[in-house]
Amino acid sequence: MRTLQAGWRMGVMDLRLAARTPAALFFTFVFPLVFLFAYGAIFAQGSPRMVAYLFGPVVVLQILSSTFFGLGIRVVAMRERGILRRYRLAPVGAGAMVLGSLFTNFLLLAPTVVLLFLCARLAFGMPWPGNGWKIAAIVIVGDFALAGFGLVIGALAESMQEAQVFSNALFFPLLFLSGATIPLAELPHWLQRVAAFLPPTYLVSGFQQAMLGSGRGALPPVQLLALVASGVLGLLAAVQLFRWDKEERLPARRKLGTLALVAPFLLTGVWMNAHPAGLAAWRQTLSVATESTAAKQPPASRQKAAGAAPRHAATVAAAAAIRPVLVSAFADPGGPPRTRFGAGWTAMTDAFLGGNSQASLKVIAGGAPGSRGSLLVTGAVASGIAQPWAGAAFYPGPAPWAPADLSAWRSITFWARGGRHATTYALVLLTAQRRSDPPVKTFTAGPRWRRVTISLAAMTPYRNEVEAVLFVAAQPGRFRLQLDLVGLR
Repeated sequence: MRTLQAGWRMGVMDLRLAARTPAALFFTFVFPLVFLFAYGAIFAQGSPRMVAYLFGPVVVLQILSSTFFGLGIRVVAMRERGILRRYRLAPVGAGAMVLGSLFTNFLLLAPTVVLLFLCARLAFGMPWPGNGWKIAAIVIVGDFALAGFGLVIGALAESMQEAQVFSNALFFPLLFLSGATIPLAELPHWLQRVAAFLPPTYLVSGFQQAMLGSGRGALPPVQLLALVASGVLGLLAAVQLFRWDKEERLPARRKLGTLALVAPFLLTGVWMNAHPAGLAAWRQTLSVATESTAAKQPPASRQKAAGAAPRHAATVAAAAAIRPVLVSAFADPGGPPRTRFGAGWTAMTDAFLGGNSQASLKVIAGGAPGSRGSLLVTGAVASGIAQPWAGAAFYPGPAPWAPADLSAWRSITFWARGGRHATTYALVLLTAQRRSDPPVKTFTAGPRWRRVTISLAAMTPYRNEVEAVLFVAAQPGRFRLQLDLVGLR
């Protein structure tokens, strides 16, 4: 308790010193605003929902900057200037010094986040999130976890130059691979797998889901545990390695002990790669942000905004001239699921609605009678929300969630095969007019291949603005569904 009280007093005193330093105030309050307005004006183009999507990366960027360059380098500078040596004479231990730095960092971060919220709201009309306490929890846990890295850098570095090298060596990979600069959904798939091992990735994705309301809006338990464990390990390591004088040297074995700091994220990264629903949620969150923007535009404007309306119109027109049209034959086992037109296939689950279902796609050998391959859709539907589901989605438009005119065709045909027992699946048609309550048509798939024909005309009158066609399982438990020779008639 005494250590906490002493740490708090040290934090308040350091905060007063920071308030007298113009450079510290600039990089704390003004610098993040530069990124906010750059992201909002250039990348989001003023769209309130896209600003909300990019707000999390701006906050995470500030957390990274304050912990790596604020905490780490500041401790080394105080040690080199002999300031810590003076504190050693006072009744203040290493624990109080480390906690004081941690408190100072958070006391500077909290008003910065509030300022960013206000500016985003006033300048871009960013909507207020409905779960503000979850956002506050993400900020607190994220700052605590990354502060551990900064404090350990400050303890290990022998000089200012060395501290800057350590900080930059960690800062820039985390900056570019965690979604703080490039959206996670836009990274190549292999880089997304790498990003699953990085702590800022959890903060960015959690922030975006909370801001857009596209998921639980909070960190999953596995990620939360990894962040808290890393923060605790970093805090303990910083106390054990704390040095009052620059002449003190640390033995190599104590330095190697700090590698335990990354163990929680190694385990979490392995877990996330084994459960791809979390990675799929990144694209779904981006889709929610872009979809909300597109929903406010007329269909013609949305296709123009997609940047490929003329090309896509010609593609659909050409396909309509060859009625019926085969959309996908999945004739390349081991390769990606190819389509005659549209933005292709993707796994999709209820993750962006707060569910925990999982799904994955793979083109395998063996398909419907006379076919070389088929699309294998596997996963698990997890109960926990009102309508859980998981499966595959086909985007007929030029980009995910861009509307396509399928009015030239009245029905969709495909071959389907399930597991050992006949199971009911559903075809869901998402259109610009029916997102919240889309039309659904069920079909049965068993151990034998079966051709299914479903009338699109009977499902919806809005075939001129179809955004996605979903083939999903809705019964809790594991599922296996093969699709082949998907076509329009």
